[in-house]
Amino acid sequence: MMTERDQLLYGIEYEGTLHYDVEMRIMTIQDNIAAIEEVGPQSGMRITDSMMRRAIVRVGTIPQDALTLDLLRAELADEEYDVLINLQERIKKKRRRAKIASPATGSSSSSSAPSASASPTSGA
Repeated sequence: MMTERDQLLYGIEYEGTLHYDVEMRIMTIQDNIAAIEEVGPQSGMRITDSMMRRAIVRVGTIPQDALTLDLLRAELADEEYDVLINLQERIKKKRRRAKIASPATGSSSSSSAPSASASPTSGA
């Protein structure tokens, strides 16, 4: 299982200790279905919260069964959500298949033209 690790900004308090280390795996369709069954189809953010909780492999030394949706909602600061989204993006980049070069030209098989300038990325 491919995972990514990062540090939470403010941590999650559990049994009097703050936990900062977080590790996640990629969110799957199975996570999406389970999330809809758990919270219902009406709330996109609640579904995403539930999916993220399922994809978290660990937070510090908090037992996996203690990493409930209620704990995360009560303890995660708003900015921590960005950390988790960023982890998902990094996992997806790792898993994405590299473009295969065309044997005749040695160039990428993509039909789109390359971009003239790169977009700056946020450090947040």
